[in-house]
Amino acid sequence: MQTYKLFLIGCLLASGCATFDEKEQTTLRFHEQTSTSLPNKLYREVAVPKTGLTLQVERFPVFTERDIAAAEIYPTAGGPAIMLRMEPNGGMRLDELTTRSRGRYLVIFLDGRAVAAWFMDKRINNGIFLLEGDFSEEEAKKVVESINRASKKRNALW
Repeated sequence: MQTYKLFLIGCLLASGCATFDEKEQTTLRFHEQTSTSLPNKLYREVAVPKTGLTLQVERFPVFTERDIAAAEIYPTAGGPAIMLRMEPNGGMRLDELTTRSRGRYLVIFLDGRAVAAWFMDKRINNGIFLLEGDFSEEEAKKVVESINRASKKRNALW
């Protein structure tokens, strides 16, 4: 019995120590533009770099990095972009959002910083979102690695 307890404690300590070795998770949040007629506590005002836009967005994101199945660097004329492939549920929600909110903006935050505002002028029904924003190639690589690592870990649990 004593040996079993020591073995169990050793396993718990080993698994706890392994989590400190992991790389930092990048946060990616998508916030929908909202009406300014709502009370101030229901939205926040955001200045989007390189666009000159100041938008009011919902406080809570409609998508996070957990809704993304895979990411890859996608070269564009304007610099690096990130192609995001949504999880099946995220893809359905993206389809619904881009249908319902046509003519409004979707503001994307990378680690708490607004990096892009996408004008929803078309329906996205294939679950693939191209993120072009105010980030460097190094930041784009970090996002892609982080999202793919987290997605692989989530899929390993199933």
